[in-house]
Amino acid sequence: MRFPFFTLLLVLGTVAAYGLELAAGGFPACEAFGLIPAHFTQTGSLAPVFTALFLHDPAHISHLAGNMAFLLIFGAVVEGELGSLVFAAIYAAAGLAGGLLHVLVDPSATAPLVGASGAIFGIMAVAAALRPRFLGFAMGFGALNVYYALAGGSGSVSFGAHLGGLAAGALVAMMLRIIGVAALSEETI
Repeated sequence: MRFPFFTLLLVLGTVAAYGLELAAGGFPACEAFGLIPAHFTQTGSLAPVFTALFLHDPAHISHLAGNMAFLLIFGAVVEGELGSLVFAAIYAAAGLAGGLLHVLVDPSATAPLVGASGAIFGIMAVAAALRPRFLGFAMGFGALNVYYALAGGSGSVSFGAHLGGLAAGALVAMMLRIIGVAALSEETI
């Protein structure tokens, strides 16, 4: 198993970005660099999809703390088994899928999406494929988000970002298994 260098780098970078976000006033930074669906549908720029991954709710440090704890746990497994480049690609793909599904769910929304949850849900899906003991946890979080999607949401939580990231991670895990990545072969699971 490899050392999760990129996971730690992401955690440190995200914590540093949170510090900069707070220094810039918190919510104004979220407005400037978060993913605002109404702006995205006008510009089509993917930059906010990725900058939003480094921002978190300035009013609740628990948002950052929870995401970073899950990133450390699941990221260490995924990066340890698949390597830093594959981990980074999965993180980016899941973050992109989560952001795009968030926009698709409510393209006229003007509130900024911030947080790494979509990317982390994707990493969690791959971690569950690598370590089946995580499968119940990942399925539970997925089911809760499907419930929120059908029931009309849960406050400021983006079930679209979560489900988009989870779906991307599950697809990546299936593709890696199909192409024969050793860590995902039936003999190692």
